[in-house]
Amino acid sequence: MRPFIVSILLLMARPAFAEDPLMVVAAARAGRLEFFDASLAPVSSIGVHQQVESVSASPDGRRLYVAQESIQNSGSCCGLFSLDLQTKKMCAIDSPAMFGVPSPDGRFLFTQGKRGVDVYDAGTLTRVTTMKAPGAYNLQPSADGRWLLGVTNSPKPSVDVFDLKSGALARRIPVPAGPATGAWAGARFYIFSYGEPGQGRLWSMKPEDHELSEEKPIALPDFHGKCDEPVLLMVTGAQDRLFIAEAFGFHVDRRGRCPEEALGGVQEFFPSNGNLFALAPTAHVNRLAASPSGRDLYVLEAGGQGYQSNPRLLHVDTMTQRILQSVFLDQGEWSLTLARIPPALVPRRNVHATTSCSR
Repeated sequence: MRPFIVSILLLMARPAFAEDPLMVVAAARAGRLEFFDASLAPVSSIGVHQQVESVSASPDGRRLYVAQESIQNSGSCCGLFSLDLQTKKMCAIDSPAMFGVPSPDGRFLFTQGKRGVDVYDAGTLTRVTTMKAPGAYNLQPSADGRWLLGVTNSPKPSVDVFDLKSGALARRIPVPAGPATGAWAGARFYIFSYGEPGQGRLWSMKPEDHELSEEKPIALPDFHGKCDEPVLLMVTGAQDRLFIAEAFGFHVDRRGRCPEEALGGVQEFFPSNGNLFALAPTAHVNRLAASPSGRDLYVLEAGGQGYQSNPRLLHVDTMTQRILQSVFLDQGEWSLTLARIPPALVPRRNVHATTSCSR
């Protein structure tokens, strides 16, 4: 079997207020949050600290959660901060922390701590509890706010189900093959693994289940080709579909040794009927973000010396399978999220956040 890796990266917007405009937020590792409208027209930016690792948004769009360099150790990554879009003030939450995952109702914020999964009150930014469990997680809360699912590949592939009422690990459901990752698509959670060339493996579950569904094979393209370098895959989901792509621009990147085999593109898969469609076939994907309906897919293309002078941001219409808009970003590493931000809170000029707040 040739080597592969399934990425724990998963980006999916869970907006609470459909009347607020969808905004695309691209975060530069160099310390800047760029705001675009849904058609990728640039709006403004907010300067933050350097070493930005990730960005996510509260469901009401009033706050962004940014993992960036720690105040105590300048230049080191990462501490987790809450950015209030009204005041443009940032408040330190925890360190070290690489990401923040808000609950769909906006009450809680989850992150991976040293001793397990830390749960914070999103209003006061105080720690509520730490749910002890092993492994590094891809954390995915259920839409009803009752459960938190964590996909881990250590010590063995599994889906760990956390009960948020009791604040503890409820059960561990083994995954037959790994590495594995997962994504919500509607009311079901899907677990994906990629084995031999062209053989994707898919299971599904609901949070109340004690075992996975019967395996569903996915006839994917042969990502490996004639290259023996590891393949890094990522998955994200929307209402009734999954998006699967080889990821580039990370430590594992096959373009260096196998440029002819690293073709790129996104595979759109419908679990209900097994249909598979190819999107943006030449894009070397670094990040993915899907609108809740799945109609709009935003792709952050990997830049990098020798591959592309600048990374690009793409807007793909999944109904027509066309790239509607694309914009070039500055050189460097970027991350991506979608948010429904109240119009009054969308920055209209370039500003810089301050790092002071009262909890």
